[in-house]
Amino acid sequence: MSYVFDLQRLDALAAAPKAAFLDAEPYPYAVLDDFLPAAVAQRLADEFPGPDALAWDHYAAPGLEVKLGSSREETFPPLHRQAMHDLNSGAFIRFLEAFTGIGHLLPDPHLVGGGLHLTRRGGLLGVHADFNWHAQMQAHRRLNLLIYLTPGWRPEWGGALELWDTQAQACRRVVEPLFNRAVLFATRSDTFHGHPTPWTAPEEVTRKSIAMYYYTTARPAEEIREPHNTLYAERLRAAG
Repeated sequence: MSYVFDLQRLDALAAAPKAAFLDAEPYPYAVLDDFLPAAVAQRLADEFPGPDALAWDHYAAPGLEVKLGSSREETFPPLHRQAMHDLNSGAFIRFLEAFTGIGHLLPDPHLVGGGLHLTRRGGLLGVHADFNWHAQMQAHRRLNLLIYLTPGWRPEWGGALELWDTQAQACRRVVEPLFNRAVLFATRSDTFHGHPTPWTAPEEVTRKSIAMYYYTTARPAEEIREPHNTLYAERLRAAG
């Protein structure tokens, strides 16, 4: 296996008109089902580290963010480590540039904020816009890629991704975290999203995902904002 993804499938996706991504509402995004070869996705799910398998970072801000995450690739199972490298590879970056029309993309070898994410029963992620500046790389955050790895997701478990309007006033699209589904979307200071409905699956079933973020050294002038950390919609509304 040369890569965890299928290059021919990526080439076919990249050949589609960019307008489908760029003109999506409420902001540029795409939902890509069966993103990885089925056998690879199943192995990633089967070998995904459990809550006690890693020295996870614990995000615990009640009502805003309750999950586990790790960017320490040296602690990942071999296939997950390979996935991080492959999704940061030149071949994959070329696909992203062709698919989105965003040139000069940079991968993040540090996986800041990304890597592996695990949500247990009761976990959630409030509606927010992501941090916009990578201080270590001195680069603007431009794209998020999420790959869901929980087989057999059921609607009653919650945990669906919500894409909100750019004023963080209303949800415009709900994306179910189906197994082997990828979501790719633009990252700006107004691309609000989250999964605010708590995960209610049985205790032994976790919401598993890979999160990868991509950057550029410049961005359109109308998108530039002062560097900021995560902007939670709830806090912005409370501040008036």
